[in-house]
Amino acid sequence: MIYSDIIYNKKIENIYEIGVLFPIKPLPGQFVSLILSGEGEIPLSITDYYDRVLILHLSEKIYEKVKGRKRVIIKGPLGKPLRVKGRKILGIAYKDLFYDILYILREAKREGRSVKVKCIECNTNEFEKGDENNADTIIAAVPPEQITTLPSDALAYVRWVKMNCMLGVCGACKISDKLVCIDGPLLKVSDIVDKGKSMDK
Repeated sequence: MIYSDIIYNKKIENIYEIGVLFPIKPLPGQFVSLILSGEGEIPLSITDYYDRVLILHLSEKIYEKVKGRKRVIIKGPLGKPLRVKGRKILGIAYKDLFYDILYILREAKREGRSVKVKCIECNTNEFEKGDENNADTIIAAVPPEQITTLPSDALAYVRWVKMNCMLGVCGACKISDKLVCIDGPLLKVSDIVDKGKSMDK
């Protein structure tokens, strides 16, 4: 756990972005936990990282708990790093869930991979538009009810299960034989749909 200074915050449409000083560069696919005194832990996806600044996006509800603070406690990086396969990457996202996979897509682009997106009810000028054809790896962030619309080998960002310990100890985030906090947060769609009945949680 690291005490991190908040160096900026701003509102982007209906979501808030904060930048915190953080000495450890997370790997694509990992997440962090925001610890607020009296509020417990809040798992958050990573939007970006550069120059020792960790970029996070918060809902208005979470931002209200952070607003006015100069420092926060960050636990992490957590979760299983993603080993991206192939040169052609497709990101599929729904509305604000796009931020869950943004760091992964940005890092893939920085590595020289071809990155395209299929944005559902969201807009981005950062990447070209694409579809499922010819993608080597598909990374998605959609609501649980849309998981079955994805290819079975796509990797879905699981954010709808409850996480408590974030360390694979309590078992609260278990889907089939996977613990989202250590095996995820990206899980293969076939593991979620075919084995896990936990989408209804």
